Amino acid sequence: MKLNIKVFLLIFLIFSFTIQNVLALTYRVKPGDNPEKIAKKFGISVKTLLKANNIKNPRRLRVGQKLFIPIKSKKRKKKVERKKGQSCKYVYTVKRGDVLSIIAKKLNISVRDLKRWNNLKGNRIYVGQKLCIKPIKSYTKSKRKKRNYTHTRRKYRYKTVITYYRVRSGDSLSKIAHKFGISVKKLAKLNRLKKPYRIYPGQKLKVPKRVKVYSRRYKPIEEYKPKRRLNFKWPVKGEVIKGFINTEEERHVGLDIKSDCNERIVASEDGKVIYAGDSIKTFGNLIIIRHPNRYNTVYGHVDEILVREKQRVKKGQVIGTVGRLDNKNCGIYFEVRKNTYPVNPLSVLENKQ
Repeated sequence: MKLNIKVFLLIFLIFSFTIQNVLALTYRVKPGDNPEKIAKKFGISVKTLLKANNIKNPRRLRVGQKLFIPIKSKKRKKKVERKKGQSCKYVYTVKRGDVLSIIAKKLNISVRDLKRWNNLKGNRIYVGQKLCIKPIKSYTKSKRKKRNYTHTRRKYRYKTVITYYRVRSGDSLSKIAHKFGISVKKLAKLNRLKKPYRIYPGQKLKVPKRVKVYSRRYKPIEEYKPKRRLNFKWPVKGEVIKGFINTEEERHVGLDIKSDCNERIVASEDGKVIYAGDSIKTFGNLIIIRHPNRYNTVYGHVDEILVREKQRVKKGQVIGTVGRLDNKNCGIYFEVRKNTYPVNPLSVLENKQ
């Protein structure tokens, strides 16, 4: 008898301990219900619901069936709700006709975030379901780094090039001419065709095509700008037909001076000849003189060189004669450098020739 009383008391203590932590509810299945919906409603997992009711096949739920719902104690539930409430910005209640994409678009959030916040594996939701919406970091325009993009338009010109066109079945000379925007006569002349201008499929025809040709881009090189005018002497008397250019489109770091053929070329300043020869083909016969303060002057397109290397020259001394600048003009190319940096010659030359 005493043993039976002890067993009864032990069972009662175990039952009272479990009743404090877990409360049992019953729920009657309604039309449209499924295990996921019911589990979500009571804040439990589907696995726990099925295990508590010994359900092996979750699809065999019937309307009116009673289900045992194991729920944790209210004190613990309140703590969980508080934690959830703190992280959620607000709670959205699903309405009739709502789907995740519509809700996400309405709240200006992504479907991916909406699923992650509410632990949703699929896209299935039900009317009355409460969805947690968390705050999203907003990036203001002021916080974004402004990037300065400098677009420089490249200069281009149109050039006509000859390409080949393979004749297809159904083609005619007039049809091909219209396609490439030229006359039938020009197309026939280009391909040496005689009347009646017979062509056949597979035949190759020359056709003119207009293409854009972009000018070469240069990286502007570092140049030296003198603080005061140095009054270098003009090497020849003449007209500057092309000036100093140091841009992305063109690089011409000297002056093209048009002058009379065989005109005398003079040294711009006292110095020493460090080069006299024709090994640099771009400028033909070339003279380079080194001056005080690390200045160098370059004289290109010289016809006759009248000085030699390592020779000392005076300002205004004749060093050569004017050659041909190009096919039309006589003249010289004149360049000034400070160490290796180019200098605009107009900033160091005398005001008057």
